[in-house]
Amino acid sequence: MRAWSVVAAVLAEGLRYDGKSPCGCDREPKYRPRRRSELRARLIAATRDGLPPAETLSRADPLTPTER
Repeated sequence: MRAWSVVAAVLAEGLRYDGKSPCGCDREPKYRPRRRSELRARLIAATRDGLPPAETLSRADPLTPTER
């Protein structure tokens, strides 16, 4: 049940779990946290850096900004 809290937090931020879609567009899966520790690290980074949580939740490394 605790693992589902991570999924719920990611979905609450408007992020989705997209991967290789059956439509054939060959989109690669994007990073999403899997563990509560990963979620916690990204939420701390969002607060510290003044960023929206959705931005840090989609980072593989919470300390490295995403390229725009």
